[in-house]
Amino acid sequence: MTTILEQIDINTETTNPPRKGTKQEKLVGLLSRKTGATLGQISERLGWQRHTSSAAMTDLRKRGYPIERGQEDGKTSRYIIRVSEAK
Repeated sequence: MTTILEQIDINTETTNPPRKGTKQEKLVGLLSRKTGATLGQISERLGWQRHTSSAAMTDLRKRGYPIERGQEDGKTSRYIIRVSEAK
């Protein structure tokens, strides 16, 4: 059984995954869900303010995580990390 981190298409030689049990690991898990997550959902689940959640996603992007942003209902942004279906 593969973990979410193993399913994400990132260069593991240059990108260090978040430590187990950290909020960053939980953030990757939220973003890796089939539906992704909104900034509000991330902030609520992790107990962070919105600007902290946004900064954490920026940090993940800089580390090589392919975070995509889409719009829901024309207003709300939904963030998602696409995972490989079969690996």
